[in-house]
Amino acid sequence: MRLPTKQLINKIENLSNGLTPEQLSSFLDIIDAMTALVEEAGELKSDSDTKNNIPNTELSVLH
Repeated sequence: MRLPTKQLINKIENLSNGLTPEQLSSFLDIIDAMTALVEEAGELKSDSDTKNNIPNTELSVLH
């Protein structure tokens, strides 16, 4: 499920309002880890897209 940015922020704020400080700390750690995963996935996709757009310059010789 994909939410619009404002709706996602509202849901995160509402969820975090009911958490203890320890739970909030754990919750924010999870959000940070997920953000890092998304950034890494974006970098991998960019690398893959770049590699797929480079013409193959290897020569094939058949005898």
